[in-house]
Amino acid sequence: MSQDSTTSTAVETGNLDRDALLMRFVKSVVDARYEQIVKAADAASLAAYADSDTTTVKPKFDGMVLGTRTVAEPKDKLVIEDEAAFTQWAAQGNHGTWEFIVNSAWKNAVLKYATWDEDSDVAVTKEGEVIPGVKLRKAPPPSSVTQKPNPETFAKLEQMLRMGQFTADLRALVPAAEDTVEPTQ
Repeated sequence: MSQDSTTSTAVETGNLDRDALLMRFVKSVVDARYEQIVKAADAASLAAYADSDTTTVKPKFDGMVLGTRTVAEPKDKLVIEDEAAFTQWAAQGNHGTWEFIVNSAWKNAVLKYATWDEDSDVAVTKEGEVIPGVKLRKAPPPSSVTQKPNPETFAKLEQMLRMGQFTADLRALVPAAEDTVEPTQ
């Protein structure tokens, strides 16, 4: 199957066994190259984010938006570092009239609706009450990128492929052979 337009060989269809193995071959080549390209693209996106805080790009092909690639930004998180101080705070005040048992659901709800007061360096409720024992854990730097294809563009690309308007040289997917040695006579 040459990719040269001057010596193209059409692939016949209909032999399912042959077609299955040919598709397996093409898929293995495409999958391997896809992983390499995604890793390189992710590294470039994370580097661009570090330099410019750009989170989303919309790459185009032939004027059509292919989709989006977005740097996933981790969020800061409130965590309980002093369990005793937090439990003592929870047991007093207007948090309950009977013996108050701090369970994980209540802790999660408190942390979900609490905010961090940068000036005082404390966590507070929506009423402004200080929540002892809680600290702000800063988010790590972004380490992943998500991509979301544009279904309309992909449908158009498939239509172009079927009509012979979208062609790709599959040789570009296979890395060049390293140090090919000519046999000596």
